[in-house]
Amino acid sequence: MNNNGTFYGWRLLAVFWCVYCINVGFVFYGANVINTLMVQDLAMSRKTLGAGFALFHLIQSGLSAPFIAYLINRRGIRCTLALGSILAAIGAVLMTTIVTTPILFLAVFGILIGFGIGFGGVLGVQTGVTIWFVRKRALAMSLALTAAGIGGFIAAPALNLIMTEAGGNWKTGWLCLAALCTAAFLLSLCFVKNRPSDLGQVPYGADEATEYSEEGSPHTSVGVYHTTRQWTARDALRTGTLWLVFAGILGFLVPYLFCVSHGVIHLIDQGFPPITAALSLGLITLFSIIGRLAGGLLGDRIEPRYLWAGALLLECAGIFLCMHAEQALSLYLYSVFVGIGFGCAFILMPTIIGNYFGPNAFASIMGVISPLFTLFSSASPFAGGLIYDGTGSYDIAFIGSCLFCVAGFAAILAAGPRHERSHVC
Repeated sequence: MNNNGTFYGWRLLAVFWCVYCINVGFVFYGANVINTLMVQDLAMSRKTLGAGFALFHLIQSGLSAPFIAYLINRRGIRCTLALGSILAAIGAVLMTTIVTTPILFLAVFGILIGFGIGFGGVLGVQTGVTIWFVRKRALAMSLALTAAGIGGFIAAPALNLIMTEAGGNWKTGWLCLAALCTAAFLLSLCFVKNRPSDLGQVPYGADEATEYSEEGSPHTSVGVYHTTRQWTARDALRTGTLWLVFAGILGFLVPYLFCVSHGVIHLIDQGFPPITAALSLGLITLFSIIGRLAGGLLGDRIEPRYLWAGALLLECAGIFLCMHAEQALSLYLYSVFVGIGFGCAFILMPTIIGNYFGPNAFASIMGVISPLFTLFSSASPFAGGLIYDGTGSYDIAFIGSCLFCVAGFAAILAAGPRHERSHVC
């Protein structure tokens, strides 16, 4: 088989972008704006608001992953993305009709919509890109995953404007999200194809000549490693390389979530006006888009683990600047460095797992490690708060975040593709 005519993967990438933009960009970020008005109107506590978001994040980012991997392996990415989108749409309608108590809020937003965005979000899109692309995989991954940053940048002000025009009616916001998620459901059902072979095509770049090193390890002509072995998740999980990659994930994710949750209030403590401190979070989101694009453009030309290591050092520098921020320049550099560093690493993480272990094992591997790194990273904001309450300062938390970056830097540099040259017992 070959890719006669137009390769469908590029059109599919646009579909992935739209689905991911809606399900993650708008629902993940936009729901926070809606829920703020909702809990005030229904006289719910801030504790309920925080617990709902924590449960939502835990389920959509981690606990749903094994179920998502199972469904992808059994029914494909089309069914998975469609199911997630319709669950999110149903949940959004229920938020406007039956949710009047904290228990219902946790059940619908935290659990139902959490599972919906899990199934309709990042793992399905990452798996789809990994299956459809060999060459230009990092670029394709970055193009698809910029959707969350762009959607998140648009969602909050757009939904706020819509609800304001509706007289402050938060139900209007949820109904808008229901309509958008229904559109994502239809896009997934009508246009997502599980594999290139469904259309008589092959993954982009899979039919091109591959060069081999003396040890027999495959590399593309530009020096980026791609496995030719048919990996299973069980074999991959028994390699040291995968767990070094896992350490690299913690190296960028744990510090990032600490900064997102405590960075603004720390900057206010440092003497910055609240509006300026809040701007830093928006800038981090904005510059993460640049980081994602940079990771995609460079990750097909330079071995991704070297870029990932550089991203960790950049994130570490940004965290150090935030710790000692006293002038506006420090705040802006902190936002730029953390945003670009996180965005770049976020793209290279699925790219390198796909490159090292192939598309067949990708979903299953992510289904195992996603709950683990989600549990670790979710503890980061809580640990930061405990440290501040116990010491009256975030200094230890900032130093710990920098150490996570450095440890991740060392781990990802050590995570070379040596696993294929040795027998997996």
